[in-house]
Amino acid sequence: MSNILTCASTDAKFPKKLNMIADPPERIYYKGDIEIINRSKCVAIVGSRNCSQEGLKLAYQTAEIAVNKGFVVVNGLALGCDVEALKGALDQKGKCVAVMPCGLEQIQPKSNQYIADAILEKGGCIISEYAEETPLQKYNYVKRDRIQSGISDSVIIIEAQEKSGTMHTADFATRQGKRLACYAAALMKYSSGNKYLEEAKKVQALQSVKDAEKFLDYVIMEPGFEQISLKFE
Repeated sequence: MSNILTCASTDAKFPKKLNMIADPPERIYYKGDIEIINRSKCVAIVGSRNCSQEGLKLAYQTAEIAVNKGFVVVNGLALGCDVEALKGALDQKGKCVAVMPCGLEQIQPKSNQYIADAILEKGGCIISEYAEETPLQKYNYVKRDRIQSGISDSVIIIEAQEKSGTMHTADFATRQGKRLACYAAALMKYSSGNKYLEEAKKVQALQSVKDAEKFLDYVIMEPGFEQISLKFE
């Protein structure tokens, strides 16, 4: 028997912030406690699969700080920065939301099934806009990125190449009026995307985890934030 549940955009459990984006899903499929999205501030902590050891360390530490401030950590359960952020959150007994680009009967990547199980065991949830048995398509990853930023109050880019999928999340974040930060490109090896964001001057550059802590304090205090959209080719 499937433990996959669903709620429509008109339901009380539906993530309220999703109804405020330009292209909201009509329905969300989920496992776990979806209501944590409406009960708490959420921060998407994301980065590329191809990342440095420093990037992995910053992802873990940033998530630790976030959950200790009461945030729910959001990302796509990808290898690299994403999964390391989830580990940091879970090790602090924090709650997480993983957004899938396919039906929830499968976890992508399969090697992270144990992280998905831990998210549910610790009171988090796994969500998707796709019904069961929906096959994985490449373009679903980009559509998934709008959900990641859509349910979040802010987005922190850990480490990203300019041509990586993480940059789609950054673009959606700015379009949706989310507060956006990234770690300074000089801190890491695979950070051409971070450099792009810094040079565009539409992002708050973080020089350390102390800066991330201050950034999250601002998010806690602010009722809303509006930002000019960046365009990525």
